[in-house]
Amino acid sequence: MKAPSSASTPASARKAGETSQVFSAKGAQPKRPWWRRDVSAGDRNALWKQLHEQRAEQILEEVLPEPKLPELDPATVSRRGRVRKLPAKLVDHVPSGHNNQLPAHLRVNIPQAHPISPRAASEGDTVDVVVTQSRAESPINTPQYVSDPDDFGIYHVFPIKPKRLPDPPSLDDLCEGMPLANGMPITSLAAPLHAPSGLEKTTAADRPPYAPFPNYSTFALFQWQNNDSSSKSNAQMDDLAELMQHPDFRSEDVAGFSAARESRRLDEYFKEDESSPLSPRDGWKRGSVKIRVPKEGVSHASEDDAPEFTVEGLYHRSLVEVIDAAYHNPSVKGWHIIPSRVFWLQDALPINGNTRPSSDIPRSPSLPAGFSPLSSSASSDTSVSIPEGPRVYGEAYHADAILDEDAAMRARPREAGDPDDLEYVIAPIGLWSDSTHLTSFGSAKLWPVYAYVLSQSKYIRGKPTAFAAHHIAYMPSLPDTIQDWYIRVYGIAATAAVLTFLKRELMQEIWLLLMDEQFMYAYIHGLIIACGDGVRRRMFIRFLLYAADYPEKMLLACLKYFARCPCPRCRINKDKIIEMGTTQDLYRRNWIRVDNDDVNHRIGLARKWIFQHGMSLTSIHISRLLDPLSITPSRSAFSTRLRPHGFNFYSLFVPDLLHEFKLGVWKSIFTHILRLLHAVGNDAIQEFNKRFRQIPTFGRSTIRRFSSNISDQGKLAARDYEARAKCIMPAIEGLMPCTIDNDILLDLSFDAAAWQALGKLREHTDHTISGLDVFTVEFGKSVRLFSKKTCAHYVTVELPKEAAARGRRTAALAGTTTVRKVKTFNLTTYKLHAMRDYPGSIRDHGSTDNNSTQVGELEHKHAKRFYTRTNKVNFQYQIAQLACRSEKLKMIRTRVDAATAARKARTTNVSTASTTQETSEDEAPTSAVTPPVAGSSISPTRRYHIAKSLRVHDEVTSWLREQAKDPALADFVPNLKDHLLARRAHQHGACLPEAGFTRADRARISFVNNKIYWHQVLRVNYTTYDQRRAQDSINPRTRADVMLLAPAGRAHQYMYARIIKIFHVNLYSGDTLDSEDVQRVDVLFVRWFDVVDPGGFGKKRLPRIEFISVGDPNTDAFGFIDPADVIRGAHILPSFSTGRTHSFLGPSLARDGAGGGGVDPNEVDTDWSSYYVNL
Repeated sequence: MKAPSSASTPASARKAGETSQVFSAKGAQPKRPWWRRDVSAGDRNALWKQLHEQRAEQILEEVLPEPKLPELDPATVSRRGRVRKLPAKLVDHVPSGHNNQLPAHLRVNIPQAHPISPRAASEGDTVDVVVTQSRAESPINTPQYVSDPDDFGIYHVFPIKPKRLPDPPSLDDLCEGMPLANGMPITSLAAPLHAPSGLEKTTAADRPPYAPFPNYSTFALFQWQNNDSSSKSNAQMDDLAELMQHPDFRSEDVAGFSAARESRRLDEYFKEDESSPLSPRDGWKRGSVKIRVPKEGVSHASEDDAPEFTVEGLYHRSLVEVIDAAYHNPSVKGWHIIPSRVFWLQDALPINGNTRPSSDIPRSPSLPAGFSPLSSSASSDTSVSIPEGPRVYGEAYHADAILDEDAAMRARPREAGDPDDLEYVIAPIGLWSDSTHLTSFGSAKLWPVYAYVLSQSKYIRGKPTAFAAHHIAYMPSLPDTIQDWYIRVYGIAATAAVLTFLKRELMQEIWLLLMDEQFMYAYIHGLIIACGDGVRRRMFIRFLLYAADYPEKMLLACLKYFARCPCPRCRINKDKIIEMGTTQDLYRRNWIRVDNDDVNHRIGLARKWIFQHGMSLTSIHISRLLDPLSITPSRSAFSTRLRPHGFNFYSLFVPDLLHEFKLGVWKSIFTHILRLLHAVGNDAIQEFNKRFRQIPTFGRSTIRRFSSNISDQGKLAARDYEARAKCIMPAIEGLMPCTIDNDILLDLSFDAAAWQALGKLREHTDHTISGLDVFTVEFGKSVRLFSKKTCAHYVTVELPKEAAARGRRTAALAGTTTVRKVKTFNLTTYKLHAMRDYPGSIRDHGSTDNNSTQVGELEHKHAKRFYTRTNKVNFQYQIAQLACRSEKLKMIRTRVDAATAARKARTTNVSTASTTQETSEDEAPTSAVTPPVAGSSISPTRRYHIAKSLRVHDEVTSWLREQAKDPALADFVPNLKDHLLARRAHQHGACLPEAGFTRADRARISFVNNKIYWHQVLRVNYTTYDQRRAQDSINPRTRADVMLLAPAGRAHQYMYARIIKIFHVNLYSGDTLDSEDVQRVDVLFVRWFDVVDPGGFGKKRLPRIEFISVGDPNTDAFGFIDPADVIRGAHILPSFSTGRTHSFLGPSLARDGAGGGGVDPNEVDTDWSSYYVNL
């Protein structure tokens, strides 16, 4: 979807507050904007509505041309002449398939940005849409290599020919939150597992796979003790009972079992073998750091002569040895060691302007299978032109930052003596650090530093159970004894400025210790590693990003907290932040921070004044020197170590979606909306709470049940604010007394939800990044309009909880009653400014889940769980020990599982042909009239799953007689038979009769025993936009709404329905009742929604739908659908502002709990007048 530019959009269609003039309806003379004229409230509402409609019509005319509705097929007309709603047939694409096209319904139109001309911005300029400038694509002047496209047309372009391609993920690796078939991974059904590389020697006859434990029973019992649970629940006891029934478990083996002895055995278990990841060199060390302490008025000959304070309690590991051990891990087989650019062939693979299948790509005999050379200088007989397709950004190893670091490394001369076939690569590292409380009560806390290898997939790094986080250090805080030491040395207590300075110095000294000489040698000269995939490489360590919350970023960057220039990446002034999204703001972002000579000279001069001249840290002279850049007198450790090698450490600090938007910008907006509702009065806040209580849940944990009092603002996590952003539009609609304010709030809510949705995408293309840029600009406009217009109309005060919190802080000092203070809306914060950096960050580092602090927050769970197993004395070291044991146990578990699978493969004589046949049958799409394979559970390869149970059933005639007055069941059997006939015809490729089905046709459909079998749950498997497999669980009583593909040519791409009943019928496959063949057919009985207003990005409104009235003479209100045509569940939200009605349908079973929302007993026979489809 393409957004209009300033030049093409009429002034009356632009947003209020973002243009300098508004033209009259006749277009004659410019007038003063209507919000600056003295007009009545009614005129203001009318003018605003006119502007809003004109803007929406303008955008829709550009991006959504009027569709031509298809002619009706006679078979789609019911016996009463009504149009039957028939969805388009959905073709399921399992990630393990071989189709090179994405499903059409995954292609979404998103507004596109218009590039701006490279001119100097003048004051007062604004722009409707501005694209963030990305790194320029480097010309292809060296040979590059392209891989074959995968099932979805995704292919990789490598800067060099990799010695080995990473192992593709198995289907069970791609499944998210769904049980696997028969509880076993899909790959285990296809091929036996083999001992992973690097562990073969430990699985040999002389060393059992459970080494160092004496037997399997001891290992299994010790691992159960050290599993992910810190409390032994019923499920944990069930696991223990299952463990004791394992065929390899023997009770006599654990006689005299001692957990302490086995812990020591595991702690002492190392292997010096070069190919083993169990190296003793990456163990934990206890250390200390020293910091120089200044005092005002005390001069020293040099900084080195100042007193030193020693901080004990630092536990750390060697960065080099940790990275070395990580690349020895057998999981490296699936890592992307060589970075690559990724492209998407949307339709087919174009070769030199022609469309050919991937198998027709010419290959060089010297290249491994799966590669073709791409080079402007290569010979024409072995080269092909680079296929065109949109660039894809997802993983960090496909983004620009890692490619730039890789190119810079390859531009350097090779190390002397290295053979030509030694592969040179970088080891990209992402860093996370944050302090966390280990208990709900008490002062125990831990300040860990985590390192992640960015060559590993983000889907693995994001799972705490994968133990992908490498604990580098547990940093100590500045101890309380510093004041005693300071008084003893200087005779006076340290000031707050001195303590702040020492905290910054402590952080930098710790990192100087971590980046020791061994690290610097590996950074400059590389480190030869025999990787777990069997390839020897010289690896150069590179830091690509550092994820942390805002205070920690400022501490690491040695910047003043929210000073004149609050951004760690650029030097924008704080008073210009509110202009986020304008042209001037875009150009100001070019003032990027650079670790140059000027910065270092200022810091060096300030430190000289502090230590050698005894100048106060708060001196006006130091402020004049440092404040223009908001820097501090502390020098970054990254600057000290890496600046001589061309590294700009400011580039490490990436935006953080978790703290900066969800818990930052959006939380501030949501909180002020609550203040506005309190100011409005008239029970607006109570109505707001009531509406949120009625919003249905969605997904496994996407939208949870909202609390009874959402305005209470209790201890909420980021996911809670995210859910509020998704669902606030129908809840806030109509609560503001002024229509203008209502529309401004809805626009702001839509922009926030759309920005969050695009920002959270796990896979981007240039198209979606441009769309994110568009909504960043729109969000900036909406925030400024909200602040200037809506917030200015109301006097807002603190929320009751805010006032109570402030009162508790001040009551002891003031001794007075707390009065709720006036609170104004303020978003002049770094967090709002950072929103414009996300598009560029995605291009540089991949999607936001690569660098979100949420990954580090999840890893904190391990530290908190380990803390409960310590004796609470010197717990940092004990946590380090437990973390090391967990990593070793995971490796041993991998060996044991591999050995078990290999043993089963040797003892089980299963032919390859039968295995292939079973797999192909399981992967075949579910036929419309084919029952599920007996014994199969919820296989990810199947389109859907409905239970095989026959317990709940009804005789059709008797059931319909009992429901004779229900209007939903009119013509139930004839319509069901028409549906079954249509599915049977589609299955056999037959054409539907022009005159529709006759009574004779229906007579050929016979139900076995005239019974219908009811079910409670439908599970739908679907492929996500990032080529993974997910599942929705649909229940008519709780989550009953689904979406389907609309036929081609419709104005809206999807159809929506509410499932009333899930059932199956058994049919005689022949035309007579004597046929022995019985077929099961799964059917969904649904109530149709009709799309009233498609909404969309142009209108900034959600699609609005309503039920079709049972009395509608033109369209059937009810119908039947094939479960295989369901795309997935849909989150349908009531339109609370339009109220409820009984005009669509009288009392009926169609309302028995459908929708999942709580319904007042007095409204049980009513429906909401309309609904919204949550995007």
